[in-house]
Amino acid sequence: MSMFTTQKRADSASPYYPSDSQSSSSNTGANKTIIARGVKVEGDFMSQGDVVIEGEVHGKVATTGTLTVGSEAVIKADVTADEAIISGLVEGNLHVKKQAVLHASAKVKGDLTVERATIESGAVLEGKVQIGQTASASAPVRTNHRPVAKSVPTPAVEMAAAE
Repeated sequence: MSMFTTQKRADSASPYYPSDSQSSSSNTGANKTIIARGVKVEGDFMSQGDVVIEGEVHGKVATTGTLTVGSEAVIKADVTADEAIISGLVEGNLHVKKQAVLHASAKVKGDLTVERATIESGAVLEGKVQIGQTASASAPVRTNHRPVAKSVPTPAVEMAAAE
């Protein structure tokens, strides 16, 4: 009797690989990144696809796709995204290129710069809002120029001494 067999069982499970039509990707074909509930990411986070955050992120978040922040998510970061759907807490500035939606459970503590915005009743937004401007237009521009000292003009007329 042999210890090893070469027969394959018909009921054995094989790994599952989703096909392109079944994968969870956005309509642009980019991948979707999910930060699940209970997961904490610290540092700069960048993605070229859609991002769903149900957990916690501290640092910076940047995506060329749609950022979805779940109702129990906590983001303590500056955020740059093409579109944003916020249901949880964001502490940091939001720069959204196209559209931002703040659901009733959203709480944003920071400035919002966006082309179009929908803010549901009950949402909290503590900061400045610039609607009609894209994130790239409002992003601060850094230069290596030093400020020029102001020259103080010398008066053209001098007062005569009183006699």
